[in-house]
Amino acid sequence: METIAWKTSSIQRAAENKQLKKRIKELTHSRDVWKQKSIEHKSRADFLEKSLKKTKELISAILHQPV
Repeated sequence: METIAWKTSSIQRAAENKQLKKRIKELTHSRDVWKQKSIEHKSRADFLEKSLKKTKELISAILHQPV
């Protein structure tokens, strides 16, 4: 009886470990995808911010030049 209970619980725990490892892989992949999206978004936001700054400087230069 003891051997059977030990074997059953061992098999169940192995299956649970397998599911947990699969879930860890899924979460890691998801995290990496979102991290990459965040980096791309920040990169684009920085580019647009620099572009806006240049545009404002150009407009300011045009408005303040003598006619």
